[in-house]
Amino acid sequence: MKLAYSTLACPRWTVEEAVAAAVRYGYDAIEWRLADGAIIEPDTPVSVRRRLREVPAANGIAIACLDTSCRVVQASPEERTAVTEAAQRMIDMAAELGAPLLRVFGGPLPGGTTHSMLLAPTAEVLHAICTYAAGRNITVVLETHDAWSTSVDVLKLIQAAASPTARVLWDVHHTFREGETPAQSVAMLGSAIAHVHVKDGRPSGSSPGTWELCLLNEGMVPLREACSALRHSGYDGYLSLEWEKQWHPEIAEPEIALLQAAPLLR
Repeated sequence: MKLAYSTLACPRWTVEEAVAAAVRYGYDAIEWRLADGAIIEPDTPVSVRRRLREVPAANGIAIACLDTSCRVVQASPEERTAVTEAAQRMIDMAAELGAPLLRVFGGPLPGGTTHSMLLAPTAEVLHAICTYAAGRNITVVLETHDAWSTSVDVLKLIQAAASPTARVLWDVHHTFREGETPAQSVAMLGSAIAHVHVKDGRPSGSSPGTWELCLLNEGMVPLREACSALRHSGYDGYLSLEWEKQWHPEIAEPEIALLQAAPLLR
């Protein structure tokens, strides 16, 4: 397994600073989510996209994944068309950058709906996105997140999409919060796992079901068990640190989190 980190960790860094940190702290790759502190979107300027591609290459750092905000679960045909088109534009960018993976979300369930009600139309969206991605040699990874945080629900959607380029981004924290052990998650998802997000946390106590993020090995997420299960499954992709400084400014600075995580993960 190889190490990467998501640029959610460093909202105040430039592209160059983010890549320099990957080199300095011993990461093999970078996962692009922010560039110069801004969310990467289809309208990200050409000059920035060029730096996203060229700066890692010049420093011997791979690009593990391009993350998007696309949510494939939508209530209406019009919304499903819109998210398909948005994902296709991000696939074009992933191909431009040389990113092998594109992350998408399932998203929350619209009011009055269930997983089973939306499975078929959402699978059509995911199939269309994956078909487009296949033509550009990109694999689409659906994250265990939001209303699709369990391995069972994500796997059903991946299987319904019926595309070899539809895989799973396993966020260890989210499945653990849903009551799965890492061994159970890996046993269910198996070879569908194409990318892994690692983070640690513990119940916050502020309200039921809420968690606070913390440095690796300072919370309750069984990361050693997760790594062991992945190793025994034959997984050889990236372990990507998702230090969510962008969304949680109160957590430790990236210089602390990135330095602390790399030797622990290795």
